[in-house]
Amino acid sequence: MLDQIAAPRFRVDVPSAMTLRVTATAEATIVAVRGEIDLPVLGRLRTRLGEEIDLAPRALVLDLSEVSFCGAGGVTELLVAASEAHVSGVPFAIAARGRAVLRPLEVLGLEQVLPIHRDVEAAADWLALLPRLRATTRG
Repeated sequence: MLDQIAAPRFRVDVPSAMTLRVTATAEATIVAVRGEIDLPVLGRLRTRLGEEIDLAPRALVLDLSEVSFCGAGGVTELLVAASEAHVSGVPFAIAARGRAVLRPLEVLGLEQVLPIHRDVEAAADWLALLPRLRATTRG
């Protein structure tokens, strides 16, 4: 006869493999992510991005240049952030250059949907051009 396995009576906290750094300027807010974007950190990432979008910055750049892993949940969070920024009227761009982020997006064809740039400077330049591009297409 097999004994039932009881759940442990204590909780083991796994150290976060992701850090966030927020830098706000007059032109844009940059949320820099470092480490791994996986299930244990998704809530924290979602909360921080939601808070920054709610503050309605002139533009928001998500810097993923130091991300070493991006799981399926992380990809979903990128789509959610882009959608929430769009609905809120906050210009949004992603800076990413590493395979950990770019490969899953390429496999899923999302590089055609998400505003991805090679670095923060390129993302900021693109965001600065957006108002002019929108004015050209309207008029």
